[in-house]
Amino acid sequence: MKVKEELRNLISAGYPFIYIVSWEEKRVEEVLREFSSSLAIPFFTWTVTGGFELEGRPVEGTRSLEEALGFTVEQEKGFFLLKDIHRFLQQPQVIRKFRDTYFSIKGRPKRIFLLSPVFKIPEELKRHMVVVDYPLPEFQELLSLVVSFLKERGSKGVEIRLTKEDINQMAVALQGFTMDEAGFALKKVSHGKKVIDSSIIETLKEEKRQIMRKEGVLEYVTEKLRLEDIGGLDNLKAWLIKRKRAFSPEAKKYGLDAPRGLLVMGITGCGKSITIKAVATLWELPLFRLDMNLVYSGIAGPPEEAFIKALKVVESASPAVLWLDEIESGITDKYTADSTARILGYFLTWMQEHREGVFVGATANRIDMLPAELLRRGRFDQIFFVDLPSRREREEIFRVHFKKRGIDPQRFNIPQLAQITKGWSGSEIEQAIISAMYEAFNEGRPVEEDDLYKIFTNSVPLSTTMAEQIKKIRSWAHDRAVRASSEKPEI
Repeated sequence: MKVKEELRNLISAGYPFIYIVSWEEKRVEEVLREFSSSLAIPFFTWTVTGGFELEGRPVEGTRSLEEALGFTVEQEKGFFLLKDIHRFLQQPQVIRKFRDTYFSIKGRPKRIFLLSPVFKIPEELKRHMVVVDYPLPEFQELLSLVVSFLKERGSKGVEIRLTKEDINQMAVALQGFTMDEAGFALKKVSHGKKVIDSSIIETLKEEKRQIMRKEGVLEYVTEKLRLEDIGGLDNLKAWLIKRKRAFSPEAKKYGLDAPRGLLVMGITGCGKSITIKAVATLWELPLFRLDMNLVYSGIAGPPEEAFIKALKVVESASPAVLWLDEIESGITDKYTADSTARILGYFLTWMQEHREGVFVGATANRIDMLPAELLRRGRFDQIFFVDLPSRREREEIFRVHFKKRGIDPQRFNIPQLAQITKGWSGSEIEQAIISAMYEAFNEGRPVEEDDLYKIFTNSVPLSTTMAEQIKKIRSWAHDRAVRASSEKPEI
């Protein structure tokens, strides 16, 4: 585990203060205890409720933080773990005490570890501390947890009907959880079961959706959409199919880098968002939607903190697809300039440098609003332009939506319907079918072609109401993006 090696190196280098950002006190404490034991150094833990403890025994006179820091200076050697420390680091007397302690223990066999789920360091202490982000459990750790859990359940008479691949998928479903959350999730989904089979995997995925709700800005999307559920877009589909095995061990052994991201821009209602959903289904990866409006709302804390934390959570669940819908809404001047600029700067760097298996699927209606540095190669692997569907693609769209709703396409003259809907988007065709179904349902009969014709006659497509904007989008995309479809629309 890389973070363990990083901590070992920092301890060996003699850093007096090591700030560890993590929700998982138990995992961090176990690692630090392991290090202290190997070095024959006593290990103390401190909380505001109990002061310092050594092997479960309280240390008198260390309840306040100032007393605790004084105690560290008095000891000959030791590892000192201070929990939930961020709330105290804004107090002037605490800041001064930390600085005094730093100069007193520097160069001596003492290390003070500040453990908190929140990263907050005052300016006065930034040069005295090194920061370590302790990530959520990796796949192998979760796999070990799953195996131990199933072994324990099996010993109690529960029948285990799982293949090796099923067990691996259980561990994948738990990625993004803390060890405690993963343990509780396993107990919850197996409670009362006499048999544990592959159905538990989907139940665990639903648990992940509940966990992600606590993040405030992330949504775990469970809806499954296949490429066959999308009409047209043959160039884009071919690009995705070629990369279906991009995150496999075979691809890595071959020397391929995993794809970084895809930006799908174009006209509203033509399949941008459902394409991103289909990516996750095709590649068999979890899909997380990051809502930039919620990021800037402050509901999950300061925008920059919420955004960075969300990216780290998705990284912990990698390989995964991160969906940024209407990405341009997150970087317009409708928000405060400072937070927007910082988030954009962090995102650009992250897109360029991150090595985790996170594929970014972004959609945009107004790509001209995005900064040029976001669009350059190295950030997104490809930019696709989605135009209004051609006649053949509209035929596909009619068939897809008829089948989706249990309507026999053979009952309709689909080429004629496609001709009549010239200039219509895929979502407009879908809504026309739904409206026609309501008319027929209200009269207690199957939907007929005449129902659709009535809807078409009384509707004005987007290509008419927003003709100027569509022309502008097409002009921008002409030599800047790859067409998602090999066929061009009639207009």
